[in-house]
Amino acid sequence: MTASLMAHDTIEIYVRDLSTDEATDWLHTVLDDLSPVNDAIISTVEGTYEGARVPVQIAEGVENGPYTSVWFNAADKPWDSATACARDAYADLQKEVLCFLNDPEKPWKMLRVSDDGEEYVDKREMAL
Repeated sequence: MTASLMAHDTIEIYVRDLSTDEATDWLHTVLDDLSPVNDAIISTVEGTYEGARVPVQIAEGVENGPYTSVWFNAADKPWDSATACARDAYADLQKEVLCFLNDPEKPWKMLRVSDDGEEYVDKREMAL
């Protein structure tokens, strides 16, 4: 079974100091036909990828911290994994990005991509 055939078809990344407007600007570069779905505390936008709708939720201040969650909730996305998404987000945004590794043996393990390169961190030792 490949990583793209997960039990749920979502990818979530956490980007340090990213505003909803900055997230939306970035999403315009990776999805087609991006449009707002609602204007609530958690901003939801939808775009298309290879003709399929991709809902994305953007939530600033996750756990009252400096990270913004960007959550893709669709089977068809530009990436096969959260780590690929995190790497692309960092390359485009030049802001620190975190994501979980989807490792059932180590559910607390995250990849951090930053100016210092890539490293694995323990979620239990940090605040999002």
